[in-house]
Amino acid sequence: MNTPRIRQACGALVLVVLVGGLTTAAEAQQGTISGRVSDRVGDSPVDGARVAIVGTNLSAVTNRQGMYVLRGVTPGTAQVHVRQVGFQPQTRAVTVAAGETATADFQMAASAVVLEEVVVTGTAGDERRRSQTAAVPTVNVAEIAQAAPVTTVNEVLQSRVTGVSVARASGSSGTNSQIRVRGPGTISLSNSPTIFVDGVSISEAQPAFAFDGQVADRLNDLSPDDIESIEVVKGPAAATLYGANASTGVIQIITKRGQVGAGRFSQRLGFEYHSIDPNFTPPANYAKCTTALVAATSVNPLCRGQEVGLLVSDNPLVRTGAFRTGEHRSVAWSGRGGGQNYGYFASAGLDDEDGTLPNNSFERRRARLNFNFIPHPEVVIDAGYALTRSVTILPDNDNDIYGFMGGGYLGSPLTRRDDGLPGQDGWFGFARQVEAITAIENVLQTHRSTVAITAKYDPTSWLSHRLTVGADLLRDEQVRFYPRNPVGQYAGALNTGSVDEGRLGFERYTVNYLGNIRTTFGGSGQFVSNVSFGFQAIDSRTETVGATGLGLTTNAARVISAASQNSGRQGFSQQTTVGYLGQLQLAYQDRIFLLAGARVDDNSAFGEGLDPYFVPRAGLSYLISNEPFFRSILPFFTTLRLRGTWGTSARSPTPGASLQTLAAAPYANVTVSESGAIPLNPGNPDLKPERGTEVEYGFDAGLFSDRLAVEFTVFDKTTKDLLLVRTLPPSLGFTANPFANIGEVNNRGVELAVNGRLINSRRLTWDVRFGMNTLRNVLVDLGVDPGTGEDIAPFGTTNRFTEGFQLGTWVSKRIRSIDVENSRVTVADTLESIGNVFPTREFNFTTSVTLFRNLRLTGLLDGKSGHSIQNLTDFFRETQLVRSNRRLDPTVLSREEFLRRYGDDTAGRPAFVCESGASSLPGHCPAGTATVNEVRDAYIQKADFVRLRELSVTWTLPERLAGLFGGAGASVTLAGQNLGLWTDYEGPDPEVISTGNALFNRRDFLTVPGSRRWVVKVNLEF
Repeated sequence: MNTPRIRQACGALVLVVLVGGLTTAAEAQQGTISGRVSDRVGDSPVDGARVAIVGTNLSAVTNRQGMYVLRGVTPGTAQVHVRQVGFQPQTRAVTVAAGETATADFQMAASAVVLEEVVVTGTAGDERRRSQTAAVPTVNVAEIAQAAPVTTVNEVLQSRVTGVSVARASGSSGTNSQIRVRGPGTISLSNSPTIFVDGVSISEAQPAFAFDGQVADRLNDLSPDDIESIEVVKGPAAATLYGANASTGVIQIITKRGQVGAGRFSQRLGFEYHSIDPNFTPPANYAKCTTALVAATSVNPLCRGQEVGLLVSDNPLVRTGAFRTGEHRSVAWSGRGGGQNYGYFASAGLDDEDGTLPNNSFERRRARLNFNFIPHPEVVIDAGYALTRSVTILPDNDNDIYGFMGGGYLGSPLTRRDDGLPGQDGWFGFARQVEAITAIENVLQTHRSTVAITAKYDPTSWLSHRLTVGADLLRDEQVRFYPRNPVGQYAGALNTGSVDEGRLGFERYTVNYLGNIRTTFGGSGQFVSNVSFGFQAIDSRTETVGATGLGLTTNAARVISAASQNSGRQGFSQQTTVGYLGQLQLAYQDRIFLLAGARVDDNSAFGEGLDPYFVPRAGLSYLISNEPFFRSILPFFTTLRLRGTWGTSARSPTPGASLQTLAAAPYANVTVSESGAIPLNPGNPDLKPERGTEVEYGFDAGLFSDRLAVEFTVFDKTTKDLLLVRTLPPSLGFTANPFANIGEVNNRGVELAVNGRLINSRRLTWDVRFGMNTLRNVLVDLGVDPGTGEDIAPFGTTNRFTEGFQLGTWVSKRIRSIDVENSRVTVADTLESIGNVFPTREFNFTTSVTLFRNLRLTGLLDGKSGHSIQNLTDFFRETQLVRSNRRLDPTVLSREEFLRRYGDDTAGRPAFVCESGASSLPGHCPAGTATVNEVRDAYIQKADFVRLRELSVTWTLPERLAGLFGGAGASVTLAGQNLGLWTDYEGPDPEVISTGNALFNRRDFLTVPGSRRWVVKVNLEF
């Protein structure tokens, strides 16, 4: 399937749906239903409640006063259904006369149980949560973004969904976060979840251009202000509904919509300011004065006139004020409204953030227009368009000597000078201080357009259709610039000036159709079946082009063509996935739901040699609390649902992975150079997808009149036929190694979420949420090398893949004993696992107290444990370029700790001794000794932590005060982010990841730690 055909199919299907919906018989005169929705306690209005006519597409949303209007209602008796998060849904029969208005008021009772909520997207058949056989948690982004100190989707997801682990890679503004859903399940492919916006697949990959370890984030293009909610599909449901590649989880983002039937226009104007504190003190550098530097003629101000061997220190980052207090400024506008059969939502926003380093910033300009239209009660059309321009400027950091962290952490006090001449002056590079580091530019500019159109057509009460078409279009412009300079601030030819520019174009088109046939049968209609069918096509196209110029005449002319030397590059890939879905859902008395479904996928990554793969799914949901006997057995349970589901998945490699490829190469034909080719990758014609099987089961319970909700889930997922790169002997002539299907991985764990409103009165409400999850990730089997027939041995250096341990487990020649008296440190002969990369336990706790309905205090506390981080910064400063007082000052560490970190420092003796002595066995100690590069116990450190993530106070002004400036409402929020950290980790922040896009890496190497933010938010409504 190619892109033009997908576009033609989109147009034809949309036309069919529209024509079918509009060519109906003339409508009879219609009526109207209006009323007010309020909280049963205190009679306060419920804002944002959805009121709908059951069996039709007619709906409305309540305003701040709780009022709603439903127009175009067919005369007769209508079932009016009201739902809102945090309240028990209600349904009432209302009689409507032609041309008249009926009044229907609702008083809703608070409830923490959400089984009657509708899963907005990604479901087939009955969309209520009670019928879903897998847990699909929802994040109410509209509520969170109003008061919480969040500016990105990653911050919204942080510690709010059990089983979803979010780790901010760096404290630099604009950098990415790693998101893992139920842990890693693959070694070679991406472990990141698939992202959808309003049913359209968008680019979830990190930008192709990375600056050392730092990576920009595609999710930063989306503003929480435009999002209504986020649904997370974690279990077996993901692959069947969204495609085989969605086995790593799906994040479905639902943007805000208009208010059909509102008959009014409302606006919101928001202002936000953050003060960004670096929240750490860089370590000082130490060294001992030499004879030359203590002389009276020395230019070193620290050693001149002192004693030889004096330990001196310098902190160039603090001395020069390299770090600053950053700022975030934003203004956002949105308008929302609608008429009798249409609604609209429009927004625009500006975000500017200056990071804590002088060459770090993030800028976002955005606009969105969503329109929903009901031309007929049987037809609903939702359309949305978003335009974003973002600019990310990142400093050189993370394993980089051209960054502030590398320059400041690795410099020596012995290079300080006060004669005014160029030099290192306490920094790592020659003449490479604040001005020279700031002059390096790494700029990524992204232009992004996303469009989504969904048409729903329900011609009868038993037949429905839903068609979604859309596209995600990206253009990246990346520039990396080193200015020309006469003093040699950088290395080699970079001092002549260097410009590297890249362009990336990305297009992804989505077509998704889902139909459903609903049938009721049995003596009293006690059985309901939903037969669903559909297809999905996703086509992705990526094109890259770049050029490098070296040698600039002047820094003002910084284009590639102005350089004395230049070169270019180009790349292209395209991948198409087509899937067909079928599902049967059978319900008995609205309390027992059986599900069986399957999907057939075909992926262009395998060429034409592999048959489409089959992905089945089955599940059960049992609302046992509806049984007559239930209350007498468990009186404290208001609601109890048991659920379980089983499903499979199949993940594809990169496009063309199964094909043999060649690389262009010149050859000499007499005196003329001709173009030829050499073997590149032999491919693998027998390549198959990675196959996963997952079982999920648990329960949802409501206690004490549904004021407390408990959701408990156990999951167990096994992935087989792992795609690993198989190393070929050089004699075969191929320069790249092929994929092979080898090995097995298992992920298992439990998830618990508890939500409740402990107090609900007119003057005081108290809400709490607690979540926790565990993860046991094990590499079960590495398999057999298909080329040699031998078992695959563990591989990896610092991160190792070993059967029986977590993927990428940290390894070291573990210390067996320390003999302080004889300065002897004995270590293991071989590398052993000493820590996990991924947390095995996580928890979060949120509490919110509201006083007098207008003063709200909210706090979020979270923590992770069971994993380790490599403190490579301290390792480098203590063992490679010695800059730490731990190594140089004998009074800082005990003798035992000194030996643990560095080994025996006696001249002529080895640092570490292997316990079995010299050995010729593979992987053992050939000389009977080991070095600090192999004995990493001291620097693979526990990363357990507890963090006070957020704290906020929001005051909602009384209406009379808001009316003084012509507003309908207003609120002011004071908040803080990253306010407290409790950890035994020796570095500043155990959450950082020095290589943001790494699959298995949790290192802290010259990385900017997470910042602390103080936030002021003002929201005005008109």
